[in-house]
Amino acid sequence: MTTLEERRPAARRPSLLGQALAAAVLTGGLLGLAVLGEYPLLGGVVAVQLLAVLGFLALTDAPASGAIFVLGLAAAVAADVVVAVDDGNVGGLSGVVALGLVAALLHQLSRRDRTRVTESLADTFVVVTLVCSAACLTAALMQDGGTWPVRAGLAAAGVALVAGRLGDAVIHRPALAVGATRAWPGLLLGLGGAVAVAVLVAGGQVSSGRAALVGLAAGATVATVDLAIDLAAAELSPAPEDNRRVAALRPVSLFLPFTLLGPVLLLAVRLLQDRA
Repeated sequence: MTTLEERRPAARRPSLLGQALAAAVLTGGLLGLAVLGEYPLLGGVVAVQLLAVLGFLALTDAPASGAIFVLGLAAAVAADVVVAVDDGNVGGLSGVVALGLVAALLHQLSRRDRTRVTESLADTFVVVTLVCSAACLTAALMQDGGTWPVRAGLAAAGVALVAGRLGDAVIHRPALAVGATRAWPGLLLGLGGAVAVAVLVAGGQVSSGRAALVGLAAGATVATVDLAIDLAAAELSPAPEDNRRVAALRPVSLFLPFTLLGPVLLLAVRLLQDRA
């Protein structure tokens, strides 16, 4: 059976070592902001939101991407304001998503060249969901008892990405999926490192078991997102028409895992509160 690689050449992926270094820098920055407090972290989340949205729109080659970015920017501002004003209450984010969907429909009705409508609408909804998910990272830190889970989760996510990429650079097989550059040894190394660093960062504030579960959840989340992006990259070719999408792989693979980490850490904090 002919595989994807045999049918056409694949685009060059970002360097695994470069990805590891970038993930380490971003994790260090977010972790440092989380140590400084809620509002410094909120500033870092804003940057992650905007860069993740820009990368996502370029990677998907979204139709009417300029207007979608404006809608995403408005949704990011609304989501962050809702979280900050409500002291970490994320109930208002459902309203942001609902208004985002209404704005997306109005945007489609106002387009002159109304092509790829379904795709454009889907991209808008994904962008709104991404920025709301990222806002949950700040909300998690604002919760009672949210300090150590957020710090441990961020550290675990960073270690999972860094250790995973370093492991993939050394041992390439067996691959996690056909067409992936991610391998099982890197995944296991990343998850193991995530658990270990979460226990270390928790520093005895809770039982090692609970800290380990937070680290495992954070590591598994970013590893799953990272694999999905890597598989999407397998569909790209070195042809000139894909150059913009190939270039978008770097920011997407760096920022997107952290946008989806927010809801997981918020859920972890809520579960820990219930069991306290």
